[in-house]
This record gives sequence, structure tokens and C-alpha cells, in this order.
Amino acid sequence: MTIPVCVDWSTRTATSRTILTTHLWTAPPLRRESPVHDQAFAALRDLGADLVRFLPWFSHPHLSVPELHPPTDSETHWDFGLLDPFVADFMAAAQGRPVVANFATIPAWMFTDPVDVPDDPNAIVWDYERGTDLRDPTLTEVVDYFYRLASWYIAGGFTDELGRWHESGHRYRFAYWEVLCEPDMRGMSPATYTALYDAVVRRLRPLDPEMKFVGLSLTHLHHEPEYFWTFLDPVNHHDGTAPDAMSFHFYAHSDVVDPFAAAPNAPQSHWRDIYFAQADGFIDQVRLIDSIRRRLAPGTSTFINEVGSFPADVMNPEPDIPDEYWTLSAALQSYIWAQLVPLGIDLVGIAEFMDYPGMIPGTTLIDWETGEPNARYRALELLLRNFGPGDVLVATTTGQPGQADCRIHAQGFVTTDDRRKLLIINKTGTSVTVAAQPNETVDLDPYEVRVIECQAESARSR
Repeated sequence: MTIPVCVDWSTRTATSRTILTTHLWTAPPLRRESPVHDQAFAALRDLGADLVRFLPWFSHPHLSVPELHPPTDSETHWDFGLLDPFVADFMAAAQGRPVVANFATIPAWMFTDPVDVPDDPNAIVWDYERGTDLRDPTLTEVVDYFYRLASWYIAGGFTDELGRWHESGHRYRFAYWEVLCEPDMRGMSPATYTALYDAVVRRLRPLDPEMKFVGLSLTHLHHEPEYFWTFLDPVNHHDGTAPDAMSFHFYAHSDVVDPFAAAPNAPQSHWRDIYFAQADGFIDQVRLIDSIRRRLAPGTSTFINEVGSFPADVMNPEPDIPDEYWTLSAALQSYIWAQLVPLGIDLVGIAEFMDYPGMIPGTTLIDWETGEPNARYRALELLLRNFGPGDVLVATTTGQPGQADCRIHAQGFVTTDDRRKLLIINKTGTSVTVAAQPNETVDLDPYEVRVIECQAESARSR
């Protein structure tokens, strides 16, 4: 049965201000000696996205923490030899476009529960962020660390704990600096996080007065409202002003208890329903979070800078990911973006550029063996090529009048160059036929994301 789509090009419903992007972390397959390095960074460059986020992540401390050991009375242990190539290659791929820096990891030795780090820089250290209590509760040690790290990349170098100068020669510019990543995962309280954010901002702002700051970066697991109430309220910040931007994440996942399954993961045949149900629930969460923002900090931007999905056995070092998963995930991320644009979200980041077996492989945008873009990358690329901030959304419905057809999601846009484009997302694992323009039908493959350029014969097209 053909699904009708009705677009009223004369009725404007919203104007997009959403930047669509991705993020890249310090994954070992992106090291220069890796066989996929060149292909991967070429794919990042070809996306041409603004505000791509660079995230040295805790799982590989050799690649993300340039001071792995505490200073002594006679020496310090600063070493940027493994991190610098990532930063240089990332900035080169950005080609001068604005980027977001998130050097997120606090050295484990700054906590009262330190962690032993293996010698292999490619080894995964999942418990590196297990500490909760800082050995310096005044936060000075942590803030000094981030100041020196930022100075290395922004100001050409820094003076270490023993008064010695370390020259970098770097003069990078970051549009935003994000403070930590998923602090709620390690149990940091909203008050402690807000105090640390303020302290970092105070120290780093003089390095580049034009650089803005992003806070929270909350995991998809919690979304504890108190983080938003505390962080967004200007009275909780030292200067009485609201933060520049806040961020939080979303990942759909199949690891739910299913009474018909033999394991906690639902069978693949249920993934589609679970993913899209979780996505709709998340959109409702976003509305609630945005109501808090509008009340406390209407000038603060909202970055949902990690959006993705997990297949079953997310940590499996030998994953068995069905081919259908990639197109399903591509449709899901496109649907979430299409739902967030009308809400006025400032940035949506599709997670994440590179992952591999043992490191949440289902979120990767490129193949970990070849560096070739996959279906998730292609869906992101399609939206980037066709839509952007300033586009006007118009009234769009699916199905018969009064009976929306939930098998697809459709949205009409009038782009900034005055072209009429219709986005259609097949949310099902079967082919569907859509009546997208007068006297024209379109066949969509399972989970296909399609952009159709529409003619302007009439104001109302069905």
C-alpha cells in the first residue's frame, strides 16, 4: 500500500539552527602507523562538518593523558608524543573549520584510588576512571593540569610544576572547550561538577577570550534532572552568568530484559521497535530538559553531541553484528536528528567516527578494517549535504488525514538557497512505497533515508 505524504510548502513551522556533526576520539586504529589512518582522516575531511568534537578518552590513557604519573620533587612526566599526532591530524582534517576540544580525562593519580596502567598504549583500561575522591579537594591540582594541557595547544607551551618551560609551538584555536565527558558515570555530583567547570573556565578563558565553553556532557544512562537544575542556574556560577552551552548524550541499546529471549539482549527482530521507542522517549526527555534551560538559562546552547546505538554484546571483542544493523542505526540517527531540529537544538553529533571490536564497534561510522565509510556515515553525509542552519521547516504529514503512518518519517524543508527538499526515512525493515509528489511514487528500501528535491508547481503537494 502506498503511503501518502502531504507537504504544505506555504506553512512554515520552524527555522533550523541545528549544526550536524560528529566526534572523534583517540582510537588506536587512528594512529599514524595504522593501515586505515589515511583513509579514515580523509573520510573525516570529506564530511566537511563544523564543530567536530575531539575527545581523548579515558579508555586508552597513554593516548589521552599527557601526564600519566605525578610529579616528584625532582622531575615531571609530561609527554605529548602520542597525543600530538592525533591533534595535528584532527586539526588538519578540519581544514580551518571551527572545532570542539574535549581533553576529558583527569589523570587517575589525582584521585585517592589510583590505577595501574599497562605499558601497551593500545591496551584498553576500562577502570581508569574508577576514582571518585580527588586527592586535592580544592580542585587546584586538576585545574592546573587542564590549564597546562590547554596552554600546550593554545599558547605555545606551559610552565610545569617545577617551574620549567615546555615549548610546543602549537597555536591552535578551538571554538569550544568542553569540560570532562560523562562525569555522572563516575559519580561526580552536580555541585562538584559545576564547581570544577567554573574553575576550569576561569583559568582557561584568558588563553583565548573568544573560546566558549561546554558543560555537563552527561551519559545517556542517567539524565538526573539535578545536573541541569544546578548547572544551568546562574546563581550557582562564580560570575553569576549562565554557561555558554550544555551537552548530553543518547544511545539506543538492545540490552533489555526480554521474557521471550534466552539472554538479557532482545533478539534482533525486536531491535527496531526497541530503538525507535527509546528514541521517542529520549525526545520527550529533551523537551523536559529544554524547559529547564528556557527557564534558567535561555541563552545557553544545547549540544546533544553523542547520538548513536548499540547492538547486542556491545563490548564483544569478536562482534557478530548483522548487516541490517548498520542501515537500522543510520535510519535511527537520521530520525533523531529530524525530531531534534524542530525543537531548536543547537548541535547534534552523530557518534562516533571510529570504533572497533572491544570498543563499542556498533557506533562506528567507518569500517575498522578498511577505513571505508559505512551506512551510518553515508546517512550523516546525506543530511550534511542537503540541510543546515537557516533552512525552513514546513508542515508535513504522512498517511491519510488524521491517521499518521508511523512506518515512515517525513519532513519538508525550504533550504537557504530556496530549494524544496523532502526528507523521508523508512523506519521499517521492509520496503515501502511513498507518494511524495503529485503523480509520483518513490520506493524506499528497508531503513532507507532519502532526500527528494521537489518541484514548485503548487503550494501544497501530496
